[in-house]
Amino acid sequence: MASHGVRGRSGGRPTLEEVAARAGVGRGTVSRVINGSPRVSDATRAAVEAAVAELGYVPNTAARALAANRTDAIALVVPEPETRFFAEPYFSDMLKGVGSELS
Repeated sequence: MASHGVRGRSGGRPTLEEVAARAGVGRGTVSRVINGSPRVSDATRAAVEAAVAELGYVPNTAARALAANRTDAIALVVPEPETRFFAEPYFSDMLKGVGSELS
């Protein structure tokens, strides 16, 4: 089975703090690199990106949504019975179109 990075100190996924420690920078610097801020030197960006790759760090999308107060989710209200919604091709085509436009 392929490994997707090393485990963090807690045995779970690597944390932002662990990436910062590995790169020798602070949490804020790691955050700026991950979010694409231009306010980071090329050398620091390279060190953080190397630490991210080495540890297999993946930002927690739920935590990001909470911090940003934004989920990037939409709701689609369809005033039709569930059986009709899933039975008629019109609705699946509509959902595909919505998904295509949003991505």
